[in-house]
Amino acid sequence: MLGNGAPASQVLETVAMRKHGDPAWEPFHYEKISESEYEVSGGTPAVIGGVKKWPGPHSTVLVSVDDIAEEQHASIPVEIAPAPPQTVQATIARQNTVEGLATNYLTVVLQLPADGQGRKRICNALSLDEDFFGAKVTATSLADEIAVNQLLELRCDPADVQDVRTRVAKRNQAA
Repeated sequence: MLGNGAPASQVLETVAMRKHGDPAWEPFHYEKISESEYEVSGGTPAVIGGVKKWPGPHSTVLVSVDDIAEEQHASIPVEIAPAPPQTVQATIARQNTVEGLATNYLTVVLQLPADGQGRKRICNALSLDEDFFGAKVTATSLADEIAVNQLLELRCDPADVQDVRTRVAKRNQAA
């Protein structure tokens, strides 16, 4: 498995296996070689000493960002995701705007794995590869900033919280 089961890596893996065409072929490594392509290496695995290894000849497949996007789109049938009720749509729209200013940010909090290597891989991916299919990493933190901000928000005057949200939204729009 390329990315320890991460959804984006699973899609990359699926596309690479389909493009290679051999049902026994499995990827074991990928590398971003340009802004729009990944080189995926693989071969026919064997379980040796209880561990999956690729002892035979290796080959590579090029997977483009467009291939990944098509696979993601194809794997989510429209009929599975019905439109949310109007009240939910209105709530989402309200949450995604601050005084009419649309936000262009997605906040994700990851609880890092206990092992040092896993932590290092995730931190390196977020700090070194700043471009994720056109999105840019604008901030990282080794603390749970959302929980901290929620607690601060509970203790602050609601007008002050709204003022801060408006200021940040305007600053982000100017950038």
